Amino acid sequence: MKDRPHREAMAEQFRADPTYAAELLAEVRRDGNPDELAILLRQMHEAFGDDCTRSGSATRQL
Repeated sequence: MKDRPHREAMAEQFRADPTYAAELLAEVRRDGNPDELAILLRQMHEAFGDDCTRSGSATRQL
């Protein structure tokens, strides 16, 4: 099995299950950990590109 970066694996998971991505974002925002939120937003950007930040779709699903 070929190794790949964690960010790529997470992006694939988020693209496969966008509902999970939205639920995870809601949970991280509720917990209020800014470092964890920053990491998650980078991972979501990797998965969805500018669509998640430009349209606000990641937060609108909450």
